[in-house]
Parts: sequence; C-alpha cells; structure tokens
Amino acid sequence: MGIENRSYYRDSDGDYAAPWRQTGSRSIVMLLIIINVVIFGLDLFTPRVDFDGSTINQTGVAGELRDTGPFSHWLGHTLSLKTEIFRKPWQFFTLLTYGFAHTPLDAPGGPTHILFNMLTLFFLGHAVEADLGRREFLRFYLVAIVVAGLAFLASAWLLGAQRSCLGASGAVTAVVMLFILKFPQQMLMLFGAIEMPTWVLGVLLIALDLVRAFNPDSRIAVETHLTGAAFAAAYFYGKWNFGALASMDRAHRPTLQVHYPDDDEFDPHEAQWEKLRIEGDRILEKINRQGQDSLTWRERRTLQRYSEMARQRRK
Repeated sequence: MGIENRSYYRDSDGDYAAPWRQTGSRSIVMLLIIINVVIFGLDLFTPRVDFDGSTINQTGVAGELRDTGPFSHWLGHTLSLKTEIFRKPWQFFTLLTYGFAHTPLDAPGGPTHILFNMLTLFFLGHAVEADLGRREFLRFYLVAIVVAGLAFLASAWLLGAQRSCLGASGAVTAVVMLFILKFPQQMLMLFGAIEMPTWVLGVLLIALDLVRAFNPDSRIAVETHLTGAAFAAAYFYGKWNFGALASMDRAHRPTLQVHYPDDDEFDPHEAQWEKLRIEGDRILEKINRQGQDSLTWRERRTLQRYSEMARQRRK
C-alpha cells in the first residue's frame, strides 16, 4: 500500500495536506515567536545601558545615537552579539542569543524591528516548518542564527569596527529564502495590495540589502541578511539535512536483503521492489508511531521512491 493511501498522511478533508496549511498547536514557529516576544517584553523592565554596558542616567540624554549604535536595555545588551567577543571568548553564547533579542520599544526603531521579523516568520515560516518537519526546522533556524552571526563578526573584524548586533533578521531571511526556493511560484500579497510570485520577492529583498550595504548611514546588519539568504540556498541546493547528519541509528541498522534460491527465476526489478517495499512499510509504521518529524532525510527520500514505484506498479 502506497503512502497516499495511509490515513495519517491525509488531512481532515481527505486531501493531501499542503505545507502552508499545516500549522499545528506544537508549531516551532509559534514557540520561536513567543520566546522573542517574551524577551522583548522582559527587556523593557531592565535598566537602560550604553554600548559599553554602563547604565544610562535617566535624567541624562537617553536614546542619543552614537557612532557605535543606539542605547539598549540590560537584557538585550547582554544577549546581543558584540565584537568584544574577540577579547572575551566566554561570551560565545551570544552567537545564538542575539537572534532572540530586538531593539527595545523605547529606542529609535521602536517595535518595528521585532514586529517585521515575527510577522514574516509567522506568515512564511509555517510552510517551511511543515516541509522540513519540526525538529529539522528548529535545527535549520538555530544554525542560520549562528552562521549569520559569524558573518557579522567577520565583517566587523575586516572593517576594524566596534559594533553590536541583535535581532532574528538573519535567521528569518534564511526562512524566507528557503520558502522562496521551495515554492517559487506561490503567489503572495506584498503590503496586502501587490500580488507577486515569491521568486520576485526574493529578487527584491536581495536588491534592497545590496543597496543598504552601500549606505554608510545604515544601521542594518545587511551581512546577516545576505548570509542568511546564502545559507538557505546552500541548504536547498546541497540537499542538506542536519537531522540525518546527527542521527546515529543508521550506523546500527541492519541491512535488509532478499535472497532468491533459484537464480534462473531471479528478477532484479522484483528484488529491488521487494527490498523497497519492506523498507517503505517500516518507515510508514515509524510515521504511525512517532510522526513524520521523526524521519531522517534518507528515509524521506526512500518513502518518496516507494510511493512512486507503488503507483507505477498499479498502472
């Protein structure tokens, strides 16, 4: 029986579930949004600090823009990625935490920083999560944060500048680009008024970041955006799967073989089908017990071949 006949692979209406329709109560996208919003809210209750971490006197000039950047609050400052990591390597944790902190509500830029990032993640992230699976999507998102952060540090080191970076933009850009690569003809409404395919949106986003890169007054870390987009492209075209790389169970998995005692009656096509059928049924049972998110990249490919061959044999 092919995968398309399995009840747990269909949605409630009996149709094949489209990726952008699968949100679910256990969505990683929603969990990430909640974490970002909670940190954003908590940050407001911590003291205002300058770029060097010193507390800003509330009676002084608060929010003054400096060469090194605007003021922040203590929590956001602690979580942000700063070039001083070269001198303070124990701050390595900020390579991940900076992706969960945003410009505070009372600083220049206000809530637009987190609002834009989280809305983008909400509208496009669910489709990518449904396609990759919850665990692989989380791995992809977290690795994208680290890779974009490393690009920021490399850029600051080459320029010899003291800078800091915070925000989910690098990882969100990676999610957007992966959505574009997976669903290039999907129509989107830009600003709720302009309809365009996603590939056009991708061209516009890259072009906008390139223009920002040549603007000396821009405070946007465009290198994290461009690196996030490049990371998504490498992930897509390289057919990467971090879950498959991390999985150790395949090394201990016994190899299934089909033996035919009579060589005269041996049919290599039937042998291939029998081996694929056994492995396909095992994977389908795994989905039934543990859910689709438990599959490795190799298992997903095997399941696709099994389903295609099963349909061909029925014709």
